[in-house]
Amino acid sequence: MCSFWGTEGSNPSPSAIKILKLLALDYGLKRVGVAVGDTDLKIAMPECVLENNAKLKEKIVQMVKSKNVEKVIVGLPLTPSGKEGERAKKVREFVKELKELLPHIPVEMHDERYTTQEALRRLIGVNSKKKKKILDAISAQIILEEYIQSL
Repeated sequence: MCSFWGTEGSNPSPSAIKILKLLALDYGLKRVGVAVGDTDLKIAMPECVLENNAKLKEKIVQMVKSKNVEKVIVGLPLTPSGKEGERAKKVREFVKELKELLPHIPVEMHDERYTTQEALRRLIGVNSKKKKKILDAISAQIILEEYIQSL
């Protein structure tokens, strides 16, 4: 599995309030950024970056199960004017496949415009080698932060 922060296999915190554990994905043709968070603490944390290969969906399903995720949020890349292009079509196909693999987990899309630019801004001063390794996870974190703020 993957984890930047050593949270792999952690148990959800007990609470009288319903905590919705979330997993966000910044889908790309080469890499997929992953972030986790919850609606109780209203935080999102970058988790890891997965290679977009034949095992991608299997790894995501494993993460959803191991982290007790209750909802998956996938960034939808819209143009600045809000229209969908080719990348958005690929994301929609990916989301359709995820919904089939996770029939009991809601999978939603959320506007991801400008998340990469914001991630780059947050990573000013980080060396380019490390930046490349974590950029997609930071983008997923931003998608999740914006989703949580919209609730």
